[in-house]
Amino acid sequence: MFNRIKGTRDYSHKQAITTETIRSIFIKSSQNFNFNYVETPIIEPAQLFKRSVAGSDIVKKEMYEFKDKGDREVVLRPEGTAGFVRAFIENKWYSTEAVQKFSYFGPMFRYEQPQKGRYRQFYQAGAEYIGEANPYIEAELISFAQQILGIMGINTVLKINSIGDQEARDKYQNELKKYFAKYKNDLSQDSQQRLESNVLRILDDKEDSKKDFVKKAPKINNFLNQNSNKYFYDLLSILDYLEIKYQIDYSLVRGLDYYDEIVYEFVSTSKNKGSQSTIIGGGRYSNLISDLGGPKLAASGWGFGVDRAADILFEDDLVPDNSELEKVHITIGSTNKESMDFLLLISNKFRSLDVNVEFIKDVSKSKKIFERAKKLDSDFLIMNDTVNNNPRFLAKNLKTNDKIYFTDSEDGLVDLFQFLEDNELRQFQELDDYLE
Repeated sequence: MFNRIKGTRDYSHKQAITTETIRSIFIKSSQNFNFNYVETPIIEPAQLFKRSVAGSDIVKKEMYEFKDKGDREVVLRPEGTAGFVRAFIENKWYSTEAVQKFSYFGPMFRYEQPQKGRYRQFYQAGAEYIGEANPYIEAELISFAQQILGIMGINTVLKINSIGDQEARDKYQNELKKYFAKYKNDLSQDSQQRLESNVLRILDDKEDSKKDFVKKAPKINNFLNQNSNKYFYDLLSILDYLEIKYQIDYSLVRGLDYYDEIVYEFVSTSKNKGSQSTIIGGGRYSNLISDLGGPKLAASGWGFGVDRAADILFEDDLVPDNSELEKVHITIGSTNKESMDFLLLISNKFRSLDVNVEFIKDVSKSKKIFERAKKLDSDFLIMNDTVNNNPRFLAKNLKTNDKIYFTDSEDGLVDLFQFLEDNELRQFQELDDYLE
C-alpha cells in the first residue's frame, strides 16, 4: 500500500469542483479586468528563484530543488511571479502584447511544515500589471482582488502599507537592527538569523510578531520620503472614493524581497480561519524585471492562495451549489443487447447538446434501470419498450410520470426531443441543424 506524500492532498469530487469553480471565477474576473491569461512551466531553473527571492525563507528552506538527468539544477516553482517575469522577458511579451496585464493559475510547491491552510503542493493564482508607479494600477489590482473575494462571498479585511523606496528601507533596516539587537536573546532562532540577513521579516514572523517588543518596534512610515508618502496617500484617496475599506498596518512588509513602495494583504475574517489567513497578498516591484535580465520596467501584482480560499468556503458553508450543473438529467438503459447501440448513440447526441446523461453499460432488468435512475435523481428515463417487445423505445418523465414511445427513425428522434422540450428539460435550438 502506498500513501500520498506528506503535505499533499487528494481532492474529492466536491473539493476538485470547488477548486475548478474558483478557477472559473478567477478567469472570468481576469477577462472583466482585461488581463491576459498565461501559463508557465511548473519546473524552472533553480537560479531564477535564488536570484529573485534570495533572502526569503522560500530559497533558504522551502524549495523542492534537485538535479535532473542532464545535471541541471531545477526547482518545482514555489511562487508565480518569478516564473512569469522569466516568461515575460524570454518571450518579449513587453513588445508583442498590446495589453501589459497578465494573470495565471496553477500548482506551486514548497517544502514546509504542513498545517491548516499551508500545503507542500498548493494552487496559486496571480495577477501582474506592468507599468511605472501609478496609484491607479494598484487600485485596479486591489479592485480585481476584491471582486474575486466578493463573488466567492469570503469576508476579508484589506491591510495596506508603504515600505518606501530602497533608500528608505535601508535606513529603516539599520534602525531595526539596532533596536532588535537589544532583544536578540528574546527572538526565535529564525529571527536571530534574520537580524543580519533580512531584519524586516522579524516583523511578520508568526511567533515573534506577537511579542510586545516587536509590536513596539520603529515603524517604517517615519522613514518614507515625500514621494513615497504622496504615492501611498494618493492610493488611499482612490480607495476611499471607490469605497474600498482598508486598515493601514505599518508592520506589514510581505515575505518576498522584491517588493517596494506599496504592499497589501486581504486577510480572512472567517471565524473558522486557520493559522494562515491571508488569502491574497501583493505589492509593487520596481526592479525585478531588470534584475532578471529584462528591460527597465516596473510592475505590480498579487498572489491568491486558492487552497486557503477553498478551505474557507467549506468551513463557512459557502461552497457554490453546482447541483444543477452536475445533475444527471437522463438515465438511459436497455434490457436487451439489440437496443444498446442505438441507446448509446442517442446518449451521445444528448451529451453533445450539453445534457448530462448516465448510460448504463450493461444489459439490465427494467427494475434495476428504474432503481438506478431513482438513485441518481434523474429527471427522465429512456429505455427500450419491454411491454410489447416492439422495436420502439420509452421516454418517461420521472417527476410527472408523463411518457411517450418513439422509434429509432428520424421522426422518432424528433418526437423524443419534442417530448423533452414540452416537459421543460430544455430548448433544443440545435436540433434542426443536427438532424439534417
